[in-house]
Amino acid sequence: MTNGDDFHAHVARVRARFASTLNDKIAASIAALDEMTAGGDPAAEACITTHRRLHEMFGIAPTLGFAETGKFAGSARTTIREASKAKRAPMPAEIAALKHELERLREAGAAELQEFSNGES
Repeated sequence: MTNGDDFHAHVARVRARFASTLNDKIAASIAALDEMTAGGDPAAEACITTHRRLHEMFGIAPTLGFAETGKFAGSARTTIREASKAKRAPMPAEIAALKHELERLREAGAAELQEFSNGES
């Protein structure tokens, strides 16, 4: 096996690992909406954690062939960036926008996971 083969095998493993956790990451982000609406420190922490999770998806998804997932993770991340930076609970308008963006992320993720699964068959 050449170094190029090793690299491609490594990328394939990282891509498979990403795909295997994508639904859980999106579901955790959607579930965090309830925490974020509660207010106070728990809401702020849920916002920060969700922002971080979305930022990670935004960064790695396109590199691994999940371009739409990355795009919508970036959009969702942007909606709560200011709240996360300020370490506060998102405002109602930010929650509504985040909910919309997370639904788009869920749909994109599902479509790209289907493509991934079809390619693995």
